[in-house]
Amino acid sequence: MAVSPHRTRDDAIRLGGPARDEGPVPAAADPPGAGRRWLAVAVVLLAGALATECAVIAQPGPLPGGPAVLYLALGWWALALAAVAALVRAAPRRGVTAVLLVGAVAVHLLALTSGPRMSDDLYRYAWDGKVSAAGIDPYHYATNSAELAGLRDSWLWPDPVGCAALGRGSGCTRINYPTAHTIYPPVAQAYFVAVHHLPGPPRENKIQLYAAVLSLLLTGLLIRVLPRFGHHPGLAAAYAWGPSAGIDIGMDGHVDVLAVIFAVAALALLARPGARPRPRPTTRTAAAAGALLGAAVAVKLYPALLLPAAARRRPVAVLGAAAAVVGLSYLPHVAAVGTDVVGFLPKYLSVEGYAQGHRFLLLGLLGLTGTAAKVAAGVVLAGVVLAVWRSEPARLPVERGALWLVGAAFLVATPAQPWYGVLLVALAVLAGRLEWAAVAVGPYVLYMALFRDLAVEDVYARPGGYVLGAAAVALTAAVRRIRARSSGAPGWPAASRCAR
Repeated sequence: MAVSPHRTRDDAIRLGGPARDEGPVPAAADPPGAGRRWLAVAVVLLAGALATECAVIAQPGPLPGGPAVLYLALGWWALALAAVAALVRAAPRRGVTAVLLVGAVAVHLLALTSGPRMSDDLYRYAWDGKVSAAGIDPYHYATNSAELAGLRDSWLWPDPVGCAALGRGSGCTRINYPTAHTIYPPVAQAYFVAVHHLPGPPRENKIQLYAAVLSLLLTGLLIRVLPRFGHHPGLAAAYAWGPSAGIDIGMDGHVDVLAVIFAVAALALLARPGARPRPRPTTRTAAAAGALLGAAVAVKLYPALLLPAAARRRPVAVLGAAAAVVGLSYLPHVAAVGTDVVGFLPKYLSVEGYAQGHRFLLLGLLGLTGTAAKVAAGVVLAGVVLAVWRSEPARLPVERGALWLVGAAFLVATPAQPWYGVLLVALAVLAGRLEWAAVAVGPYVLYMALFRDLAVEDVYARPGGYVLGAAAVALTAAVRRIRARSSGAPGWPAASRCAR
């Protein structure tokens, strides 16, 4: 269908096409029929992604598998991002949405044929849900405490033969850090106990099934709200067809997907669709967004990074509602166990090297370690928070401000957990800045380097993914700025430009 060169931003949003901050949307450059050919290309790329997923599943254990898992995951990322480039050129709109959803379902159905691939966290989820279902506060006792011995079963606490099969000694458990109290916040605990009570397949597959349901909900939410942010729904394939959905959520069942759903919904409430400046959100809308962000924080703590971007226009409503949700969710647990609600968090920060200042890998390349690295990390993050807080929402939309905050935290803190990147990928999709997905690849490289020999010295391998991710972001920003100057107009997000 021909596109009028005089189509407005509102028309573009309604039709799901690209949008600029102002001015008409250029006419489509592709010849007739090209949209369907691009859709066929996307289907071929989806087939490649699914074949790569099968290859990941076929890799032998123990967790997280050999270096081949990393190399396959990197190829999988490349296929998913290439599919985005095809989908945003494809037509018709209904065909794009249908293929996108069918592909997402296929990714998760394949994931259900596998056990955990890179992480054993889902065993902790199952245990916490079982403890809560027994009427015991999950923060009260350490996992292997005698008080909880009556809840042990042969799945999470295998017999000597089962332990030998896992390569562990007699009396082992599948749950990581068995001497520690749980680290997961209250809304995550509510999810664990809900999954415990819900019907479904046994053991790992039950956790995976409900994680897949949430992941498909997230995919649908992204498709639904992307036009509101001025972007093509095809961008959602960066999440739905890639390792974030397939490995981190589909196979490993991480609860992070629930936090990301809350975060995306909150940002959608605060988005500013349309060409004309939109007035400040109402107090009710801002409070609803704050409550959703509070729920996200009460699933995994790091979505708190989004608050400075979200609270700029209605700080009292957003921050007050977020604090109320977090406080109310913790209140019954604090009443029951006091400070034990902190759980494993202090030890976690120590184990991960943050307490000592060793985990800040990019700062380490600059010669900063220990206290100097912690101070530098704090200064950098505080600077980004201040820049976002003081920015005008018309110039820095909420989704892009949120992306800056989370992206900066990744580059400074260099976490090793790939599943933390689900939030970063979702924000990159909402902001139309898919180059930030390269930063989300960094934890895959670091995580595998911590467990396997990647034939590259650790001093290069561990920060290597983050170095390349930072370079991709910097190079893309430079190219976008050069193009904007040469055209004399604001630069389009690279992914949205593809939709022309």
